[in-house]
Amino acid sequence: MASRLGFHYFPDDRHYSPADLAAWLPVLRSFGAAWLVVRGTAARAIPEPFLRGLMDEGIEPIVHLGAPIGAVAASEIEPLLRAYASWGVRQVVLHDRPNLRASWEASEWSRVGLIERFLDRLLPVWNLEIELGLVPTFPPLEPGGDYWDTAFLEGALRGLARRGQESLLDRLAIGAYAWTFGRPLDWGAGGPRAWPESRPYHTPEGSQDQRGLRLPEWYAAISQDAVGRGLPLYVLGGGALPPRAGDDSAAAFEQNAGVARWLMGDDAPATLRAFAFYVLTADSNDAEAYAAWFAAPDRPRHDVDVVRGALLAATKSRRPKSLAHYILLPHASADPVLWSWAGQLAARSSAAVGFSPDEARLAARVTLLGQADARVVADLEHAGCRVERVDSESPAAVGA
Repeated sequence: MASRLGFHYFPDDRHYSPADLAAWLPVLRSFGAAWLVVRGTAARAIPEPFLRGLMDEGIEPIVHLGAPIGAVAASEIEPLLRAYASWGVRQVVLHDRPNLRASWEASEWSRVGLIERFLDRLLPVWNLEIELGLVPTFPPLEPGGDYWDTAFLEGALRGLARRGQESLLDRLAIGAYAWTFGRPLDWGAGGPRAWPESRPYHTPEGSQDQRGLRLPEWYAAISQDAVGRGLPLYVLGGGALPPRAGDDSAAAFEQNAGVARWLMGDDAPATLRAFAFYVLTADSNDAEAYAAWFAAPDRPRHDVDVVRGALLAATKSRRPKSLAHYILLPHASADPVLWSWAGQLAARSSAAVGFSPDEARLAARVTLLGQADARVVADLEHAGCRVERVDSESPAAVGA
């Protein structure tokens, strides 16, 4: 399947020079990383050459703007979002950990209706992102948190459904953090259905909760119950962290090798699109330096190769795709425009053309022409296909 694996870059909004790109691309390639979470600000854009350099290497950037809740209005951020969209960026995530008191003004946090006020602020931004062709993404919550994350997420999704935001929910993705917190990798496996005794703010002795690697399973169940379907999930930071005290990171990397095997296998939920290990690197004086995998591009921390080896073994065990490219048309479509597009694209890329999602699953790359059911898209992505859509009036919008 296509790699879900990625990294959270520096835990700051600097280090975006051509030299930085040249230094870190080989490291990302060595892991087969397909995603990179990059931090930005609402005041200025991450340089276009850095982002384009990632995308040219097949690495999708996820831009995370961690502004306090209410600090940025849609009208203020619109020029920035337009710039990112025009450069080919697909995801810009606004805000961070809205279920923490520290993310809000004190007077705002203490007022009633916190979730509804959160939605009031985010809805204009999400709808603007849809207009610009970006993926609207729910900001990641702190597992547990001052306002229990599962309760916050459920309340927000039910609030969107109650407001009739079906068009948004059809496109919405969920950001998340999934740390192991030193627990076994299968902690919380099965989600709330496997651990029905767990409740917000209370995990009975002998039970398990979402605060572990399997958090995506809990969020998938919540979205299924709240809106009738599992929403795509992007882990913007996760994995096992070494102890804050001392420099012994070997145990954490051993556990992260297990995380890598889980990501490359079939056990992770189908809704999980990307998982960014935290963090690729950090300045030595940064508070997050203890978590960095690399002190510098040529200076990995202890046992990084344990994770590389796990990835290599998992990659070799995957079944290769038998088709390079498949153009999937809506079932039994007779639309001459779609068939004309399909013919032009097939001529340029030697692609197979058909109506069958089962056949499309055999291809490394799938181009969708016309409307496609969200479940078909999710199934193709889970099968490891790189999925792209033609939504414009010309097939020239898709590279051969």
